[in-house]
Amino acid sequence: MSTTLSGYGISASIPKGFEGRITRLDPVDPLSSHAHAVGSSIGIGIETTQPFIHIANVPLTQTRETFGGSVVDTLNANHVFLALIEYGPECVGTNLFSRLGLPRSISPQSFSRSRLQRIVPGQSGHQSFFTHNGRAFCLYIVAGSYARVGSMVHHVNRILRSISISSSLHP
Repeated sequence: MSTTLSGYGISASIPKGFEGRITRLDPVDPLSSHAHAVGSSIGIGIETTQPFIHIANVPLTQTRETFGGSVVDTLNANHVFLALIEYGPECVGTNLFSRLGLPRSISPQSFSRSRLQRIVPGQSGHQSFFTHNGRAFCLYIVAGSYARVGSMVHHVNRILRSISISSSLHP
């Protein structure tokens, strides 16, 4: 059995044993002193209000960094964390986001310790940038164990196949 998570023109089926949330940050005044602290702590532009989705088989805290720093720290060998992070419309059509379409299947070989936002011993990650329906995204996945990433990939691929992205933030 799964639960459907939906918001901001994105939906996904969350399998039993997983938790998911879609978040959109409040706009930040780019001239405020707080803006620079917020921008560096979330790892994305300080003026952004683009949504991001987190799915994991560990509890998700109410407050999470965009790339899941507080969640990633809790992963053990049986855990996986997935983030789908939207970037602004200015990114559509750039080289970084030139791949068209959300990856629907990830292989264990696409995970590497060097693809993590920050190195955590034993973990491995996958990162891909793409444009889907005129919207720019980063898919970021962390497996709690590099040695067990093969056993996690089928969960990730099932989630990826369930994701729907509309052409706007509103369905």
